[in-house]
Amino acid sequence: MLALGRLVADDTLLRWSSRISAWMGDFDQVDMSIRWSYSQRPAEAQQFDRKLAIMCYLSIFGWLLAYRMPKEQRSTLVNFHLRQMTLLHIVTLACLFSQVAMLPVWGWSSLMMSGVCFGVIMLMRMFGVMAAMNSSQEPLPIIGRLAQRLLRDI
Repeated sequence: MLALGRLVADDTLLRWSSRISAWMGDFDQVDMSIRWSYSQRPAEAQQFDRKLAIMCYLSIFGWLLAYRMPKEQRSTLVNFHLRQMTLLHIVTLACLFSQVAMLPVWGWSSLMMSGVCFGVIMLMRMFGVMAAMNSSQEPLPIIGRLAQRLLRDI
């Protein structure tokens, strides 16, 4: 049973990685190596960076893909949006834990507050996706400058 579950998980991971590579382009085509240089193919590298910045906002897997990429290969655009989304993930987790903690105290009325909180978070994600689509480094409304100041090591 465990082997079957592992086989299904490996198959799912393989399918998702092939879908992501089909969307982002073949890694050999953009020369994904440690010695990857933007000077070789600047137009393709900018397109790859823009797609990676957009993926930071769309899912946790896109954020992990950008985070696990070596720092030497990341552009300033990807680093900027990676910092923004990292702080947004931290804020999302804080809202989730505070809502769960307040549920016994406030009851179901705490769900209204969490709905407002998650609505604001989704709005900030949409602003981030629009900025990444335009390849601009515009900070998010409430937490943008704070993310750049606190997470400059990422």
